[in-house]
Amino acid sequence: MKKRRKQKAAVKRRPGLASRERLLDAAEKLFARYGFNGVSVRQIVHAAKVNLGAVPYHFGTKEELFKAVIYRRALPLRVEREARLQRLAEGGKKPSLEELLWALLEPAFRASRENESFRRLLGRASTDPTPEVRKLMAEIYSTEFMVVPKELRKANANLADDVFYWRLNCFYGVMLFVLADTGKIQTIAGKGFDTSRPEVALKYVIPFLAAGFRAEV
Repeated sequence: MKKRRKQKAAVKRRPGLASRERLLDAAEKLFARYGFNGVSVRQIVHAAKVNLGAVPYHFGTKEELFKAVIYRRALPLRVEREARLQRLAEGGKKPSLEELLWALLEPAFRASRENESFRRLLGRASTDPTPEVRKLMAEIYSTEFMVVPKELRKANANLADDVFYWRLNCFYGVMLFVLADTGKIQTIAGKGFDTSRPEVALKYVIPFLAAGFRAEV
């Protein structure tokens, strides 16, 4: 009888799918607010209202949890980008640079407005100088997520490598800063300057980036 009760208790305590999602939600918010190194596993499990064993059970380590938080949002974006690129390829003519930039950027801009925590996390993690976070981001954005630079390289085949990669560096700088939406521009333009709508942001960002890639060396 005692053995059966212990088995039932163990099953009851076993972390399930709901605890995994709660961990991802809690970790996303905490990492976005305090950064990877500013959050402990205990803080995450406390916020998720799960037991301490849930992190090793579902993810193994804090590092793997961090990667899972990013992948949860980034993988659907990659799928949508590839679908949009496929539609452009089926259009019967070579897409303009502006059309290509829209296909690559719009999914990320829309998703960032739908999920403020992920937007802040991506902006913070992408500019975090600590070796741990740089290593994690390099692992996350490996060849699996190279669709953006690969497509932009094809569209700018006329540029020498050093020129292209500097412009790609500027591309990421613009994209990540606008996505992060830190509020800095409001201190210059005034509080009424609206940066909340992705379709408006892209109306200005895409021509700016296209002109940058086309600029004479």
